[in-house]
Amino acid sequence: MAPSIRLNLQLIAHVLVITCSIGIIHAQTDIPGCTDVWACNYNPQATESDGSCDYQSCIGCTNAYACNFDPNAIYYDNSCEYVSCVGCMSIEACNFDPNALIPNQASCDFESCVGCTDFTACTFDPEATLSDPNLCVYPLPNEDCDGNPTGCGGCEPQFISDFPTLSFGCADEMPLTTQDTVIAVSGCSGDTLDVGSFVVDATQDYVINVGTTADGIGPDGAIRVFGLTALGLANSDYFVESYPLIVSRYANGIAVITGQVQNVLNPNLKWTVHMVLEDETNAFDWVAESPLNGFVAAYGCQIDTSSTTTYRLVSENSYLIGDGGYEGSFLQLSHMPLNESKRFQLGMGGNSVNCNYGLGGWFSWNGQVLGQPVNGMTGDLVIDLESDIQVAVQCGNEMVIHFHHAMNTECGQFTEALQIFMLNDTTAPVWNDSACENELILCFDAAGGVDLPPPCEFAFEDECGELVSTSISEVILEGDPNLSPETPFTIERVYTGTDCSGNVSSFTQIVVYEGAPCASGIQLNDLHFEAVKGSQNGMEKPVKAWMPAAPLIKLYPNPTNNHSILELALPDPKQNVRVEVFNLAGQKVFELEDSGKENQIIRRIQLNGNSLSPGCYVIHVNSNSVQSIERWIIE
Repeated sequence: MAPSIRLNLQLIAHVLVITCSIGIIHAQTDIPGCTDVWACNYNPQATESDGSCDYQSCIGCTNAYACNFDPNAIYYDNSCEYVSCVGCMSIEACNFDPNALIPNQASCDFESCVGCTDFTACTFDPEATLSDPNLCVYPLPNEDCDGNPTGCGGCEPQFISDFPTLSFGCADEMPLTTQDTVIAVSGCSGDTLDVGSFVVDATQDYVINVGTTADGIGPDGAIRVFGLTALGLANSDYFVESYPLIVSRYANGIAVITGQVQNVLNPNLKWTVHMVLEDETNAFDWVAESPLNGFVAAYGCQIDTSSTTTYRLVSENSYLIGDGGYEGSFLQLSHMPLNESKRFQLGMGGNSVNCNYGLGGWFSWNGQVLGQPVNGMTGDLVIDLESDIQVAVQCGNEMVIHFHHAMNTECGQFTEALQIFMLNDTTAPVWNDSACENELILCFDAAGGVDLPPPCEFAFEDECGELVSTSISEVILEGDPNLSPETPFTIERVYTGTDCSGNVSSFTQIVVYEGAPCASGIQLNDLHFEAVKGSQNGMEKPVKAWMPAAPLIKLYPNPTNNHSILELALPDPKQNVRVEVFNLAGQKVFELEDSGKENQIIRRIQLNGNSLSPGCYVIHVNSNSVQSIERWIIE
């Protein structure tokens, strides 16, 4: 505010006070203070000067664009200066001045502070604030920055055991437990090393998920190792994936997490992830095991125990193995908490930082980082998961894989070997149906001709209980079944079974018709072969058929305890037949009619006696060419 404006306001206030004072009729209490309108601390309410007036504190630079601008100054004193606050205001510059108010881009220095900011590099510049990775020089493998051997050359773990690929005839014969005789030694000292092993069951379909850092509240990392920064061994405790992590889940309850992560502030600090989870358990069942069991839930998210899976981290198989600037370092991971009241959890919100489909869990760590022994109680895996990828194991390609690994703790070197047990089924399926005859002899039935039986049910059995694909082929070896019953014929049926490994077996059945009549009912010698009116291939024309010289009637079985067959051979195959059944009292108990079909020389009419009382009955058979009475006995 300009001094003249300030003065006018003070005078107006002073006049108002005097005016108001004159208008007051009753007495008032004096108010001490600075009553001089020119003073910095002038009090317009004061009625009595107390000698406190200040004339210096409100003098200063009143120009808002000056470096020394004083927002409390009332009176300008020509002290404004415009040089001291000029500086580089580019935050990327070496000489960035956070206090500068007036930019001077020409003064910015983008070179003097550039250097290698990776403290694991030989050319690390602790004063550098701008990183140029091209200036970082790293030692050669197994050498220090001066080119001296580190003593770790050739010290990779070496397995003494052989791991040949073994074959098994059946998938359930392949071992799902590892052998205890696997031996590994240090490549340079020959000292025996501890060996960790685990088995994955790939005899059944398995699931793969792609995992990436889960975003949530607070700093994010796919792997978080709390305490490395405080130890001066990392630029940050948070590591994100160099490329997506892979989570593989197998039928025997094993889950394996593999991939690589890098430090969020120093990408050269890398860990190769090798984590193994076991004891896959539905969360609902796991919670029911103990009142102590529970979950680390995401903020505002709920865990659906019915669709969440829990795992235990396997310490002997779980490592972060150093790479890049961390080469030669390692951390062995252990399940936390020790009482396992919390587990690695996979499902919606499983990563414990958001409500996404994810995987998360808590671990402790110990090992060696950049030559320094380290340990910590807190670290975790926190990842989102993409949708499940179902990997189908094709029948015949089943396998079990044993993984064996060893860590040389002297140099942080890790070696993993695997042994594969494969299915190699060379045994063909076996036909197992004694009721299906190798040879079938057919006969002529005057009622229905030659009855070609349907194929047998497939009865192949695989020695491993696997599914068998089947097929059947029929080949006419002799004659023509379409010309029966006058023409004999032979048919070969081949039943084929193929297991999923491609092993094939077959069963052959020969079906033979030699022209012989069937043993029951109207016999072939009761008929003669003659031309009758009929049709063939949709055309009406005379055809040859077996015909009776006179109407023939047979009833069998008789006596019976349930039903009998009334068999008729009539000169006119299409004539209508009426059948009436009477008891001995002359009462009709039932009747039926049967219309003939074209070329149906022999009629078969079933008489059901189940509803009749035991006794003797009389059957009347009537048609255009026959009137007959038969006796029928129900036992």
